[in-house]
Amino acid sequence: MPLLSLLLALAQDVPPVPSQGAHLAAAEAGDDKEDAAPEGIVSRASGRPDHPRSLEEIVKSGYLRVLTRNNDTSFFIYRGHRMGFDYELGKRLAQHLGIRVDMIVTQSWSEMVPALLKGEGDVIAAEVTVTEERKKQVLFAEPWGHTREVVVWKDGSPEIKSAEELSGKDVHVRRGSSYWQTLLELNGKLRAEGKPEIILQAAPDDWETDTILEAVSKGEIVYTVADELLANLHSAYWDNLVLGPKVSAERDLAWAVRQGDLPLKKAIDDVFREERRKPEFNVLRKKYFEAERTLKKERKDKFYASETGTLSAYDPLVRKYAEQHGFDWRLVAAQIYQESRFDPQRKSWVGAQGLLQIMPATAKGLGITDPTDPEQSIRGGLKYMQQLSDHYKDVVDPIDRYRFALAAYNTGLGHIDDARRLARRAGADATVWRNVAPWVLKLSDKKYASKARYGFCRGSEPVDYVRHIDERYAGYAQLVPLQSHRQ
Repeated sequence: MPLLSLLLALAQDVPPVPSQGAHLAAAEAGDDKEDAAPEGIVSRASGRPDHPRSLEEIVKSGYLRVLTRNNDTSFFIYRGHRMGFDYELGKRLAQHLGIRVDMIVTQSWSEMVPALLKGEGDVIAAEVTVTEERKKQVLFAEPWGHTREVVVWKDGSPEIKSAEELSGKDVHVRRGSSYWQTLLELNGKLRAEGKPEIILQAAPDDWETDTILEAVSKGEIVYTVADELLANLHSAYWDNLVLGPKVSAERDLAWAVRQGDLPLKKAIDDVFREERRKPEFNVLRKKYFEAERTLKKERKDKFYASETGTLSAYDPLVRKYAEQHGFDWRLVAAQIYQESRFDPQRKSWVGAQGLLQIMPATAKGLGITDPTDPEQSIRGGLKYMQQLSDHYKDVVDPIDRYRFALAAYNTGLGHIDDARRLARRAGADATVWRNVAPWVLKLSDKKYASKARYGFCRGSEPVDYVRHIDERYAGYAQLVPLQSHRQ
């Protein structure tokens, strides 16, 4: 379980900050302008070396560089908006300092520390677990949260009742993760007890924890170890995951700066101390680590349509505005159902509201003053769908063009453009949705996401979104006529 301005009019590059990794530029002023910001850009860094900067130099430069991970908790782009727990807090730290924030994406802890020490970034923020070994490398700020490590497997695999029962079993984790060290320590205990050691299998170091968990859900990996905080979140995406016993004591989660950088550490501590006193901090934590991000649990219901061809109480409005844009109103109704179940008061985990779940920034650009007003939501939502559809003028079939627009509505134009580029390079016809959908799925694979302009995308979300709307539309089309029963 993946947030929009008028991208067609506003998309623009943000000048990159020198770095050796992929750079997701998120140049933000310390005010509310972020809501109207265009979609973030993934750009290639210049590679020019920088130097470790003091807090005074950071403030004078006008930007703070945050080393992070491009995943679905730290920093990502959703519905055209930059999001993520570390992104939002990084923005607040920058606002506290009166400057903007630039998010610099790295692939692993082993990349973050050298980048920090070279001065390619000023702070590390990526759900980092504090360990004694890491304390020798960096200076940690005060913890913002806690977690513990647990065993995870797919439902149906042999159950693990205690950490010691991993003895003799293959367990896949990243070598550079804290999990690897935890299992090494557990192996020492097993050796002392005369038991077979855990067979440590090194997962690729650029795999995110969610990538490994997905491999477990698919049966490609039998056992792994993950932070309980992340495992709980991702079990909402893959409900066949089983969270087992703990393998570590509770550990702190904290941001990090260079050893001796006490002024910046103090600034971070001050901001977190202030944020933790606000109810919004718990809201933020729940948003990224606890909120149900999909409508998965509600997708098994039946099609509803009366004999008179009524799909909802809003059919007249849907027909009216769909006709203005040349859309099949039943396809629009299927989209509205998928977004809100025809509930104009619905609000999503990211703050989208109304029948078409429009983001606040998008609503402003579309002239929507009240997203919960059905007519405003439908009128503005279809105006935006028209803008997205216009982006795909090369797609001849109108229904397929709408499918592309739906995918972009769900995850942003940038990710879909990335997938189309990948499809073209593979020799596929990128004007056909079924040819592009597999490449959207590949954007959740670091092998492809690291080279994509817009970075990581949980590709299953837009692909499932289009599929579910397609299925419902097919049902609606069988049950109700395109034209109303007018004399």
